[in-house]
Amino acid sequence: MSLFSKIFGKTNTESSTSNNQTVDTMTEDNVNVLEGLFVNNNPPAQAIETGIENITGLKAYLEQDFFRKGFDDGYNGHSAELLENKILSMKADFRYNLTLKIDTARQEVVKLENHRINVEGMSGRLVKQIDNQVAAIRSNITELEAEIALSTVNEGMAMIPIHQYRDGFIRGTEAYQEEKLIAGSTGFFN
Repeated sequence: MSLFSKIFGKTNTESSTSNNQTVDTMTEDNVNVLEGLFVNNNPPAQAIETGIENITGLKAYLEQDFFRKGFDDGYNGHSAELLENKILSMKADFRYNLTLKIDTARQEVVKLENHRINVEGMSGRLVKQIDNQVAAIRSNITELEAEIALSTVNEGMAMIPIHQYRDGFIRGTEAYQEEKLIAGSTGFFN
């Protein structure tokens, strides 16, 4: 019997070894296939800035929590000079965002006018559609330029975040003064 077991044992172990190798290669292949399906080894591409992103950038700027920023600055800094510097900085940021938006819109007008030149003889309807788009963009540019001018005289959309910031700054300064008064009167922090 030992002769049979040696013969059959070697065959069984050889076949089990070959089966294990097959399973190992199959699992390695499966892992590679799954890795290829679900893992992207390429770095993310840089986003191309479009007019829509500029709109959301301006919207995101205007929707910041300026009250909270003002409160924090008022509590920590509580000086009129700091308040005025921050307001001037906010106005500059607002104008910068509008200027970027205007530049993007002007680039779009140039592209549309070049496209209009290319299709002028082909379709009158397409030319009119391009003219309408150019007119709408130029109207938006005029409105944005007006907002820049209004921000220099403390008017327009720029004043919404500035008023929120100023209110927060004043309340932050008041909170600091109250805490200082309470701490000074109790003698804990002398």
